Parts: sequence; C-alpha cells; structure tokens
Amino acid sequence: MAYDPNMRGPLVVWLLVPALAATSALSAQSGAGAATRKLRAAIRAIDVSEESGQLAVQAAAAMQPFDGRQGARALLDAVEELEHRVAAVSETRRKALAREGGSGRLKRSRYELRNLNDAREAVAATLSKMRTPDALSAMASRVVARGSALPLWLRLPLAARMSELEAVDLGWGKRAGKKDSTDTTLALIHAAAALGARAGTACGAWLVEALDDDNRDVRTAAAGALARLAWPGAITPMIERLELADADGREQLLDALVVLTAQNPGGSAASWRAWLEAEGAPFLAGERTLSRGDASLREPDQQGQTKASAYFGIEQEGDGILYVFDNSLSMKAALKKPENGGGPATGEAAATRWLLCKEELRRGLRGLRPEQRFNLVSFANKARSFETDMQPATEQNIERAITWVDDLELEFETNVYDALELAFQLAGRGVTDRYYEPAVDTMFFLSDGAPTIANLMAKGITQDDSDRILRAVARWNALGRVRIHSVALGLPKRKKDRNNKGRLWPYTFLRLLAEQNGGTLAWKQ
Repeated sequence: MAYDPNMRGPLVVWLLVPALAATSALSAQSGAGAATRKLRAAIRAIDVSEESGQLAVQAAAAMQPFDGRQGARALLDAVEELEHRVAAVSETRRKALAREGGSGRLKRSRYELRNLNDAREAVAATLSKMRTPDALSAMASRVVARGSALPLWLRLPLAARMSELEAVDLGWGKRAGKKDSTDTTLALIHAAAALGARAGTACGAWLVEALDDDNRDVRTAAAGALARLAWPGAITPMIERLELADADGREQLLDALVVLTAQNPGGSAASWRAWLEAEGAPFLAGERTLSRGDASLREPDQQGQTKASAYFGIEQEGDGILYVFDNSLSMKAALKKPENGGGPATGEAAATRWLLCKEELRRGLRGLRPEQRFNLVSFANKARSFETDMQPATEQNIERAITWVDDLELEFETNVYDALELAFQLAGRGVTDRYYEPAVDTMFFLSDGAPTIANLMAKGITQDDSDRILRAVARWNALGRVRIHSVALGLPKRKKDRNNKGRLWPYTFLRLLAEQNGGTLAWKQ
C-alpha cells in the first residue's frame, strides 16, 4: 500500500490507543499495589496512639478508587489480619476482666483495641462502597470459602450483597450432604434470603436440609430464607417439621409459612395439613404467587407460656438473664420522683438511684423461675461479675447474689465498655466473631451517666465514645441472639440526640442500645 501522508495523524492515534489503554491498566494495577502495601504497613503499625489508628483508617479509605477484584481482595485480606490482631488483644483482656480488671489495668489494651476496631470498620465501609461485578465476585468467594477468617459481623452483610450480582452461583447443589462451618452456612443462608426467588430450586433443597441442622441459628435463618424464596417445594417440608420443633422453632416455621403462602390456617401442623389438602394444590403447583405474606398478621402461640416476673417493669423472659448495672458514685444521687421506686421488699419508696437499683435487683432475682439461669455484672472503675458463669436460679444462689449486691461499694468512673465486654464473655461467646452457643439470651443494662474511659497518658478519665460502644455491641451480637433491655436512671430526655460536640446524650445512648438489640427502655427519675 502506498504511503499516504494524510493518514499519518489518524494512524498514529490509532496505534497509540491500545498502548495508552495498556499503560492505563498497568498504572491502575500499580496504584492498587501501592495502596495495598500502604494499608498493610498501616495495620502492622497500629498501637495505642491515636495517630496510628487514624493512619490505618485513611489507608483503608484510600483503597476505594480500586473498585475491582484486586482492591476487594486486599481489603478482605486486611480485615482478616485485623481480626487476628483483635482476637489476640481480646483474649488478653478476657483473662484480665475475669480477674476483675479495671480501666487502669486495661486502658492500654483498650486504646489499641479501639484503633484496631476503627480500622476494621473503615475497611468494611470501603468494601460497602465497591460496586463492580469483579469486586462483588471476590467478596462472594471469600464469604463462602472454607477456612475464611472473615468475622461473622462482616460476612453477613457481604453475603446479602450477592443480590447485586446479575448472575450468582454459590454451589447450592454441591453443598447438599456436606458440612460447612457454621459461619459459612449462615453466610450462605443470608445470601439466599437476599436473592429470594433468584436462588433457585437447588438452593431451596439445601435450605430444607438446613432446617434439620443441629444449630438453632442455622434452623432459624433457613426458615426465614425459605419464606423469601417463593419456592413451592418448601411448603410441605416446613409443615412436616411443625410437630418436631420446640416452641421457638415452631413459631419461626409458622411465621415462615405465613410469609411464604400469605395464609394463616392456624398454629398447628394439623391445621396446616388440612389447609394443604383442601386449598394447597395451586400453591404446590406454582400457580399462586408466593413470598408475599406478612408474619405480623398472626398472633404468637401463648399456650404453655409462663407469666414472667418483671425488672423495672420489663418482663424477665428468657432462659439466661444477665443483669449489668452501674455502681458509680453518681448512683447515690436522690431520685427526683422517689414514689416511682421502692416496692414490696422494703415497703418504702427508694430515696436514691442506688437504693432503687438494689430494690429492683432483689425483686427481679426473687421473681426468677427455678429453670432460669442468671448472673450479675457491676461496673464503675472495675467490671465485676457475681460468678464466672451463669447460675441456676435456686433460692440459695439468689440470696447469695443479693448479699453480693448489698456488699458492693460505689466507686469512681462509669466503665461501660468493659462491662459490656465482660457481659458478652459471660454470654459464652467472648468478643470475637466465631460462632457461639450463648448462655445468655436476655440482658438488662442499667446506668445513670455517660460512659467514661481512663486517660491513656495521664491520670483521670474522659468521656468515652458511645457510638463506638454501640458498634462494638453490634459486632458482638451479630446474630441478635441477646436481647438487651436498658434502664436509664435520673437521666434527662433531650430534644436532640447529641450535644454540641456531636456526642450522644446518655439517655439517647441507652435508648439506642435497647432499640438496636431488640429490647425495651425503662426510664426512672
């Protein structure tokens, strides 16, 4: 072909396009690599200093432009590394808390843990902003991978994001008959619930198998996912299991059947079988739209339930009850409305917050049923527990607990974080995110002031960050297994949730603690 000088410019541009694209790709890859190395270095450098935590948070945020497989994998690796660091620090704290550790003894590990947690949350926040299919696919692979060290509090929201992928195959058919870790199984079920009808028949069959799992959390999650799957094949197996399930399991299956079918023939297997025989054919044939019902339309079965005693007016339902209460110096303050306190144990109204706290503890403990178990945690400077594990509600144990409370003295500080950390250790799971079988299903948390934390480099205390505490509880209670009720003593209600410095008011903190953990707030002045 003859050379045409008029083609020179366009030809040069045409030749440069692939080269420029390749250069751009290499540059992006190089940038992601540099950002990844910076993130790793920042994580390794985390210590007790505020600056080290801030640098790690900034390094995690700097990964956001690399919204692809490489960037997502780097962040997932980072959170697993952080998880190992958190687990090591938490184990050290667990031993110290069991020996009545206070904020002075544990303050350095608390500041290190705060920085590590800030970094974990920053990594999770950056992952939540990634949207490309490559990034989401990398998350999906890690969420269900055997041996993955991803914490459960992160696995579950990442699993729910699988619905953002146009096509997703998590190998439901291949998993039948196989035993994954509980964390992986729960993540898969959350993915199925998010996908709904898109999950398919193979997923439905796997979820039906999960209804017979030894683990109660797995059974509960599987029933909820089947309710959303719009799969006719789930109807008969769930009805069959109604007679075999315990009271809680039966309620979950009934809720799932109502959501799946939008029908409510009754609260027994017999009533559902009768409905299935008379009206179920079009449902089983897929001729009726499924997963459009509302479980709130049915009344829970009250048969056989024993009326529960109350603590600050909140029923003490549950098998394992943990009382966590403030014994700081401010608890000696007089009640504004003492007529709201007191009771049959003394015959007189309690005059101070502390007297009211002890009065209600006596009432609550003596109202426990013999089959219930309990424990107590007090907190001020130190977090102390009545016993190292949950106790049966025998008359002897209850009187011992009342004596223990009566012998407590009011102390300086309001060490909320350590108290809740110790409380979740007593629940049986510690404060890492591996699966647990909790000994506690109900917690009462009482306080009359703002959380405090010991100063790192000097004596004295400062106000703690209530938002961080709420996020910590959300991680510890990722499955919502522990219902937390709050009691606010002598705290004013405010028109705004936060003060001028952006901190939560103490009343707001207690309200949110209850709201975010399925509980009720009691307020006494």
